[in-house]
Amino acid sequence: MIIENEYIVLSLQSCCWYSFLPASGTGLMERRLVRSFNDHHSDLLLLLRSCQSLSSLRRVHARLFLLGAEPNDSVRALLVNSYSSFRQPHSSLSVFRSSPGPPSVFLWNSIIRSLTGAGHHAHALQLYHDMLARGPRPDKFTFTFVLKACAGSKDPDNGTAVHDEIVRRGLQNDVFIATAVVDMYSKFGRIDIARQVFDSMPEPDVVAWNAMIGGLSSSHQVDSAAHEAALAVFRRMQNVGGVEPNSVTILNLFPAVCRLFDPLLCRSLHGFAARRGFLHLVSNGLMDAYSKCEKIEAARSIFDGMSGSRDDVSWATMISGYVYNGCFREALSLFDELRENNLKLNQVSVVSALSAAAEMGDLEKGADIHSYAVQRRMDLDVSAATMLVTMYARCGDIEKARALFDGIKEKDTIAWSAMISGFVQTGHPRKALSLFQEMQMGGFRPNRITIVGVLPACGDLLDLSSGKSIHCYALKSSSIGMDVSIGTALVSMYAQCGLFTLAHAIFDGLQHKEVVTWNALINGYAQIGDASNSLKIFHRLLSTGQRPDPGTMVGVLPACALLNALQLGASIHGLVVKNGFEPDVHVKNAAIDMYAKCADLPSAEVLFFKSKSCLDVISWNTMIAGYLHNGSANQAMTTFHQMRAEEDLKPNLVTFVSVIPAAAHLASLRDGLSLHSMVIRNGFEYSVLVGNSLIDMYSKCGRIDYAGDFFKWMDQKDIVSWNALLVGYATHGLCESAIALFAEMKDYAIKADPVSLLGVLSACRHGGLVEEGRNIFESVGSEHDLQPSMEHHACMVDLLGRAGQLDEAWDLIQKMQMAPDAGVWGALLGACRMHSNVSMGEIALQNLVRLEPQNPAHFVVLSNIYGQVGRWADARNLRVVMNNRGMTKTPGWSWL
Repeated sequence: MIIENEYIVLSLQSCCWYSFLPASGTGLMERRLVRSFNDHHSDLLLLLRSCQSLSSLRRVHARLFLLGAEPNDSVRALLVNSYSSFRQPHSSLSVFRSSPGPPSVFLWNSIIRSLTGAGHHAHALQLYHDMLARGPRPDKFTFTFVLKACAGSKDPDNGTAVHDEIVRRGLQNDVFIATAVVDMYSKFGRIDIARQVFDSMPEPDVVAWNAMIGGLSSSHQVDSAAHEAALAVFRRMQNVGGVEPNSVTILNLFPAVCRLFDPLLCRSLHGFAARRGFLHLVSNGLMDAYSKCEKIEAARSIFDGMSGSRDDVSWATMISGYVYNGCFREALSLFDELRENNLKLNQVSVVSALSAAAEMGDLEKGADIHSYAVQRRMDLDVSAATMLVTMYARCGDIEKARALFDGIKEKDTIAWSAMISGFVQTGHPRKALSLFQEMQMGGFRPNRITIVGVLPACGDLLDLSSGKSIHCYALKSSSIGMDVSIGTALVSMYAQCGLFTLAHAIFDGLQHKEVVTWNALINGYAQIGDASNSLKIFHRLLSTGQRPDPGTMVGVLPACALLNALQLGASIHGLVVKNGFEPDVHVKNAAIDMYAKCADLPSAEVLFFKSKSCLDVISWNTMIAGYLHNGSANQAMTTFHQMRAEEDLKPNLVTFVSVIPAAAHLASLRDGLSLHSMVIRNGFEYSVLVGNSLIDMYSKCGRIDYAGDFFKWMDQKDIVSWNALLVGYATHGLCESAIALFAEMKDYAIKADPVSLLGVLSACRHGGLVEEGRNIFESVGSEHDLQPSMEHHACMVDLLGRAGQLDEAWDLIQKMQMAPDAGVWGALLGACRMHSNVSMGEIALQNLVRLEPQNPAHFVVLSNIYGQVGRWADARNLRVVMNNRGMTKTPGWSWL
């Protein structure tokens, strides 16, 4: 007869849970069962737990049904748990519902545990309520499983109701139930209630202590109180409770160690585990803790010491630790070693390796890992698929990222968030906002990660309306609210949009500010060119006692460059070195850029060449741009060629945008043509930024015809494209072409900007087209909605002066809305020299002396005017004044 005692079955089931028989044993046991079923009841229990495949389990189930063994509730419970182990909750439910009579408590417990284990928490809770309504009285095992379902469902109301029912039944002091209650409230974030329940336990065992320590250690509270409390409970466990910690205790403490960023504590726990003899059980967790405390060498030492006991988790932990610490090459090298040795790997290893490739922008390596994942069907997992989307987006292949995203059959919120962030990172903010709307229309609710990812799109587009709508959504959503990550993203978005009043209001309203929050404001001011306020916020950060991070330095160093404050920039660089941030490539790039823009090329070169092997493509781009900024175009070209010789580096779009102007500066058509061919080979010929640089380069190299041809070839043009050709025509004296292009802009509804107007006015000046120039100048306000700038006035004064219309030029100066600068008076003085107008020239010089007292060129011009009209005494007197002021005429130079 079949064993009827359900608790004996439960005991046997527990014994067999971890002792799976070999696959070959299954058939043997099945045959044995067929031959002598009535004599081998224990074989029935062993057989159910020994099945190593779902198909084998189904065959045994069918055999049991034929033998008439299935109706017993104990056997049904085993079937429920067996199907659960193969993640078949629906089959478990089918077995449960097929019971001919009222299910026993044991069977109810089995199905609730099965559904909870499969993540079907809501369904498990529904069965619990059904059990209360029409089933047997729940026992303590029932509540243990139901509490886990409440924790998994993140439903505090249901959890509180179950807890109340436990108290009503007088089961609150049961150590198993109380431990489950502590764990549930911890997962709800209600550490205060969890602590009350724990403190009321008469004699908590090691499992209960571990649950309380784990709850405090994993708390998401912004301050460190809960994590400090976890350590206090750990000490109390030994000193007051008299309970010996086990390996789970130490594993539960590691999250607190990481949040407290305490490597000394990590080392102390390392020693504790070694003395207790269970270091091998916590090695993976210890590696992770050392990695999170930025002690990657210690983590690697543990990994190397595990040579005989490494599992897939060990490899995954070490690889992810390297990625966390920015050691992307090491992470990929370890992943390659794992592959080459055909060792078992899991999804975490693949996801971490993809993350390393994404951070390095290594599309080739990322594609290789993708191919490997496809071969092992790991790409079907939503976490791996999502990381693939992120990797391709970060490497610039947004089309591939979108194709993979569209191919994910069961998208979750994380996948949507990754694609939205990908669009933002690759410069497609409109697509990001469009996808954000599509996500909501598809029934997906954005979470914190989604909001943090989409808000930069609003900032990039200066789309305040969308930004404010998303802000309101976050405030209204109970699952999002205003935490430090949302607050930081909002500060950054409003700062990008220039609304610093709102940015400061949110910033000041955050009770807890992380360094990244300060960085958002520092970077916001730096990006709009307000270096003074950027530095003020930086000093406020330092005054709080918070330690700046590399992101802070990336924001504040450009502020020094904007102010041309070399001494201050060097001081902040000293702070970078003192805090150990110099190895960070982003900080290094910002420091190189600061020194170059402050005209200290030697310091920039020292930083660049000192760690040349560790630099990325941005570093090289920064150095090339720095040379060009300082007029060293030849050195910029040389650095570009050195970059091409590096094996692991490939020029990107910014590289070409930086180096093409060097060819223009050198007027080197040969270099320009070579760069154009490289642009085509690298697939950047359709970039508007590159196209604009090429138009300007061909113009400055004397091939305005090439510039015009390339302009016509471009599919997409912006206002810079039109201006580049317009200025080119003006420089080459092609006045009619410039005026025709300006008119064409109006036909194509291209709104002219100040540069466009200056270009066409310059063309009129070169061609002596006074009437056309006057008409264009007078139409600035009415047709182009612009106010003439100082440069426009200077150009118009020069145009009129060259044509001999000095009185009209004088009237134009008198009617100016702003005080004329040296450019305007200089244009008038030049016209006076051309037409020998002494009186007006003297007035022009008086104003120029006031504005530029040490410029000898103006005195020379008036002296020449005196000479033209025969006033040699006045010319000599002017030369005497120049000598008394210590002025010397700068000699001219010839190209020949």
